[in-house]
Amino acid sequence: MLKPVVEDLGVEWVGGEFRGGPSGLLRVYIDHTDGMTLEHCAEVSHALAGVLDVEDPFPGAYRLEVSSPGVERPMFRTEDFARFVGHRVRLRLYKPVAQQKKFEGVIQGVDGEDITVLVAEVGDLVFRFEEAEKAHLVYEFADNTKRGRNKRQKRRTARK
Repeated sequence: MLKPVVEDLGVEWVGGEFRGGPSGLLRVYIDHTDGMTLEHCAEVSHALAGVLDVEDPFPGAYRLEVSSPGVERPMFRTEDFARFVGHRVRLRLYKPVAQQKKFEGVIQGVDGEDITVLVAEVGDLVFRFEEAEKAHLVYEFADNTKRGRNKRQKRRTARK
């Protein structure tokens, strides 16, 4: 229902997620070939608010949040995995494989609904798209450190 509204504005629909409850949240991720701007988010938010007010698809109160997917882009479709072959991904599966549910590795390829991720401890992890509970890209800084490690290392060094 919301995807055509976003695409009619010339913006890419990346995906969306809804969390109900007392502080409900509808989060919609969008992207644009020329880069995202605050104006893109505001325009899409305004258009979606109008549709949501009329259609009222979710029970109770909730907030609408429209944003860029960011550098650690969430993966909502098999096409997302195919688009980012060769990139690092962090994922959580619904059921354990090799006695774990959380993995990080490099996307090797997509064959239909089967996704292959090279995981250091496991090797090639092959899973069906619907087996992934959540997945997102992992941003790697130019010096190959991961987010948060530099701060922890600086604190440890400062304590010594």
